[in-house]
Amino acid sequence: MADQRQFYISSQCLEAKQLLADSRGHWGIENRLQWVKDVTFVEDCPSRRGGNAPVNWVILHTFFITIARFLGFRTIPQAQRALSNQLD
Repeated sequence: MADQRQFYISSQCLEAKQLLADSRGHWGIENRLQWVKDVTFVEDCPSRRGGNAPVNWVILHTFFITIARFLGFRTIPQAQRALSNQLD
């Protein structure tokens, strides 16, 4: 396998190991959220197009993920099943 180099611009003066840990932590969070949106809500192939609809749905999906995690659900599909049609 060939060596790879990546360059980052930062306002912090960090050792290489700390910068690596910080960047992995950031991408772990980013990948975790994007994966859920892509798999659970199929955001890569939106069926709602035109106007503000795609952006509005992304906002709603993100809000739902936040609420589901706040309420302690292990998975987003588990939260969807538990919370759907629970209107009083």
